[in-house]
Amino acid sequence: MKNILYLFLVILFSCSSYDNIILITNSAQAQGSYYHIKYMSENGMDYQFQIDSIFLEIDSSLSIYKDYSLISKLKNGEDLKTDTLFNEVFLVAKKVFLATEGNFDCTVRPLVSAWGFYKNILGDSLVLDSARFRAILKDIGFSKLQLIDDSLVLPKGMSLDFNAIAQGFTVDVIGRFLESKNCNNYLIEVGGEILAKGKNADENIWRVGVDKPSENIDANERFQFILDLENKALATSGNYRKFYKKNGVKYSHTINPFTGFPAQNRLLSVTVIHDNCILADAYATAFMVMGVRKTKQFAANNSDIEIYLVYTGKNGSWKTFVSPKMNKRIVN
Repeated sequence: MKNILYLFLVILFSCSSYDNIILITNSAQAQGSYYHIKYMSENGMDYQFQIDSIFLEIDSSLSIYKDYSLISKLKNGEDLKTDTLFNEVFLVAKKVFLATEGNFDCTVRPLVSAWGFYKNILGDSLVLDSARFRAILKDIGFSKLQLIDDSLVLPKGMSLDFNAIAQGFTVDVIGRFLESKNCNNYLIEVGGEILAKGKNADENIWRVGVDKPSENIDANERFQFILDLENKALATSGNYRKFYKKNGVKYSHTINPFTGFPAQNRLLSVTVIHDNCILADAYATAFMVMGVRKTKQFAANNSDIEIYLVYTGKNGSWKTFVSPKMNKRIVN
């Protein structure tokens, strides 16, 4: 289950040098968070109505919190055909599942439910039943699913949760929509997942800041880093805001699909840059499971991925690792 991070968009505004190209800003609640979208639009055309319709369409397919959604009905055993949105996300989820050797697994829904993260159960009331969690593992494993044309083969006891990928996907869909309207300069942010294309109203590359991985934010020193994001997507995942604490032990919301328990490693947060937001989103979640060493190795072997890791050292101090390409983007 993905963590929702609060990213502050550092953007300077001015009038466009083109009289008929106007900066439009759309913001609202959606998908359990907020979206903030800015785009240069010919004649000031505002597409918020169409953008809101995209959110509704995606929720109707992928939201586990909507009883009427396709994914909810499939969980309940209804015999339904899948739609194009579901199919696209399923295939990307499968791709990342295979690439990360199972560390990204959208079938962890029964485990997330058992741990109480969907209902925000307080840590003190959580019963740590290891046998129960291990028993659920038989119903985990993306490789057990099949998508045949527009039909999902979902074994009994299994269910899907695309929360760790849906917001990144939504960002990409909105980007495709804006480009279909000849809006090729935009910045889209949904729940902390970002896609930037072209330039802002000052004709500069879009600039964004990523919060420090801390439970409490200092407004004066809130950013871990600030970077220029040119024609790329960015996603951040972390375990420092959403967790349970029981008997002095923190249990993060990111579930390890191999153990049935929350991932336990030194990572505090992972920021990923990729061409596509859906993949940046998915890999950010996978890396929180994989840990520091495996994530570094994976990024080194995949040139299309850039990473910024924040993790704890042996003495508890914060350490960082930045891949070379991302390091060149950082301005502060």
